[in-house]
Amino acid sequence: MVTLTVGGGESFSPMGRGMVAVRELSLRIVGAVLQIAATLAVVQVLPPAVAGIYFKGFIIAYGLAALLRGKYELFIAQHFVNPQPSELNARARAVVRALGIRVLIRSAIACAGLLVVTADLDVMDVYLHPYLQTYLPFVLGVPFVTLAFFLASTLRATNRTLGSVIVNTYSINVMIIIAVAVLSLRAEDELVILSWAFFVGSLLAALLGVLLTRYVFRVPPEAAHLKLSPAEWREIYTSTGENGLTGIALAGLQWGPLCALAVLGNAVEIAEYAVVVRTTQLVDFLIPAVVFVPQSVRFQSRLCQAMRTARGKLAVDLSVSLATTSIAVLAVGILSPLFVSWYGPEYSGLTLLFVLLFITQWVTGTARPAVRRLAADWDLRRIRRVLFTSMAAAIVLSVVGIDRYGAVAAAVGVLGGAVLMNGQAIQSAFRRVA
Repeated sequence: MVTLTVGGGESFSPMGRGMVAVRELSLRIVGAVLQIAATLAVVQVLPPAVAGIYFKGFIIAYGLAALLRGKYELFIAQHFVNPQPSELNARARAVVRALGIRVLIRSAIACAGLLVVTADLDVMDVYLHPYLQTYLPFVLGVPFVTLAFFLASTLRATNRTLGSVIVNTYSINVMIIIAVAVLSLRAEDELVILSWAFFVGSLLAALLGVLLTRYVFRVPPEAAHLKLSPAEWREIYTSTGENGLTGIALAGLQWGPLCALAVLGNAVEIAEYAVVVRTTQLVDFLIPAVVFVPQSVRFQSRLCQAMRTARGKLAVDLSVSLATTSIAVLAVGILSPLFVSWYGPEYSGLTLLFVLLFITQWVTGTARPAVRRLAADWDLRRIRRVLFTSMAAAIVLSVVGIDRYGAVAAAVGVLGGAVLMNGQAIQSAFRRVA
């Protein structure tokens, strides 16, 4: 009987593999439902102008978190991409734990600095007080968001994409839904209550990330407190330090256009962009779930024949990624008009924004095997060049066009950065296997 080894080394028969796939699909569908339900809850409680203020808090917290953890995520991508179960050992757990603590301390210091600035502005500019009061929960949530997303990227690097999705989405979306349920009983201070719901959700997300990473990096009790030597830590911190500028470029590519929109755009444009991007992100939930659809023996045998060379394996990986991403994008695209009808007439007429962000999702999903290959080979100079050129294009396109085109310009910037990054990744991957 053919078996499949997953996770910590357990072996599953094809029937067991099917059960794992069904369970993963179910949890992903739950995550997608929570994503849409939380978005719907926000837009029903807050008018677009106020929802834009709320989503700007998301940009503050997520953008700063990406900047603070960028170089550590690159280190994790370098050392834990496609690991074997035996590699998730006590040493790996010690590294992840220490870097997580470092990320938390670093982000807490940044949070304290922001709180000082907030207090000064509150005294000097009294008219800003309502906004500063609104953003306080997002600032306080920065350390927990940073840790949660760092652990989520660790889970993704170790092929635990479902765990990554759960950490990223479950807790915060659940707290938003609970907050809106509370507001239905007491309709006042909607913005404040939703903002503090984000803070509680970020705290729960960090705790959930800790639990899941402890489960993935399971080690015997006698090895749970393994300590690395000072020389090993110096090597690790030197390596992460070398990723500093590259980490900034990664954060700029991910959040630069949205930060530009938050600074140069108005609140309604921010709300429109946030609603559309939270809808198109459903593609991320579905892509891994449709990978197991083509299961016929004949199809698998043909793939195995094509994968006898490194170039053939890369081509097959990209082809499968193209097919699964296209299915996921098509499925969410078909459902999008239904979601928009739920959001209300304030969010109609955003077809161009949907199209641009769906294309971005399609490009990113299709090129995912090439990006993982780029991380596996780890040529830092090539990675830095790819990220810097992509970041520059994304930010320039956004800044130049936001004043005239608003959220559409930010979407064009995101798409331009995605095309440049993933196009260069595919080119680099084929060069390496040639």
